[in-house]
Amino acid sequence: MSVPSTKELYESVARDLKNKLNLTDDDLRKTFEAFAGVLSAQLKLLYLRLDDIQENLFPDTATTSENGGELERIGQIYLGRGPNPATAGTFQIQLFGEAGSVVRTGLTFKSNDNSKNPGNLYITDGEYVLTGNNDFVEVRSINGGVDYDLNIGDELTITEPVIGVEQTVEVTSIIEQPKAPEDIEVYRQLILDAIQLEPQGGAKTDYRIWSSDAQGVRKVYPYVKDGAAGVVQIYVEATEEDSTDGNGTPTEQLLNSVENVIEFDPDETKPLNERGRRPIQAIIEVLSVTTIPVDVDITNLEDDSTSVRTSIESNLKEYLRTVRPYIDGADLSRNKNDILYAARLQSVVTDVLQSSNFFTDFSMKVSGVASSSVEFSRADIPYLRNVNYL
Repeated sequence: MSVPSTKELYESVARDLKNKLNLTDDDLRKTFEAFAGVLSAQLKLLYLRLDDIQENLFPDTATTSENGGELERIGQIYLGRGPNPATAGTFQIQLFGEAGSVVRTGLTFKSNDNSKNPGNLYITDGEYVLTGNNDFVEVRSINGGVDYDLNIGDELTITEPVIGVEQTVEVTSIIEQPKAPEDIEVYRQLILDAIQLEPQGGAKTDYRIWSSDAQGVRKVYPYVKDGAAGVVQIYVEATEEDSTDGNGTPTEQLLNSVENVIEFDPDETKPLNERGRRPIQAIIEVLSVTTIPVDVDITNLEDDSTSVRTSIESNLKEYLRTVRPYIDGADLSRNKNDILYAARLQSVVTDVLQSSNFFTDFSMKVSGVASSSVEFSRADIPYLRNVNYL
């Protein structure tokens, strides 16, 4: 629906009043100008409200509840949940101290400057009494999100003196990695998939629907293993925030989560006999996608300022995120976009340039090999590695 401007509404109201009441321009200005102004402003609000209602009828245009929209309500209908919030991380740390020393419940630790994410707070959820040898305890990040992740070997410092316990501790294992809140566009796409893809008791669509219950998954690509008809290989792509490299490579923990939700519906409100998912005859292999580097060479760019370069690289990254393997029977044919063309990539660059800006040559390399087109299938997904300005 096209929303008219207030000026257009005013002119329409004034014209109707003038024609219906046989008013001159002077009569209109003297008597009805203010009335037409007030009415056009009210009509504008009604148009905006109707436009908002129309947008929120459909998941592809609905806004979030934070912005007054209905996207989460639609998600509750089709997915049975809202967007996944950020989750806290749980880590095992090693303590050094005297036997009998007590680490209380609620003791806080702060990540040191040499850790992956310095300055964050972590807390114990239970009391622990040291034995003096091989003492380990679990700590949980106070807040959620990937900014609270830690690596094995990172050091934390106890924020208050604890008698008989050394203040500096070390992370020895990652029990549960923190996860970023679900991207709203990923959530929107899952709703569209749930509407467009019908469950079929173990078909390709089911693996995609089931895997969406694992937080951190952007998309999965299911295939029958070559030479093994009973084996289903599920290639998992992580969201940018929850990937190990920012390009979609999932963590081992995410792969395990996908395997778990394929086996068993995580919705504990359902009866136990309704939660089984994996077909009894299927053997499942949950694997990581393989990220394929794409390099772009742009020659003699007239204006190659920092802002222009940033726009180009951002546009290229976003486009490459749409080039993905096509799964026949799980993807709509009209959305097929599994071939990366150098010509299309060049137009992505041109789209962000002003008419006065230009370049004389463009080339694309995939895995270091100059190419005009490359098809991506099975585990392979592209990512932008370098943009070279020559």
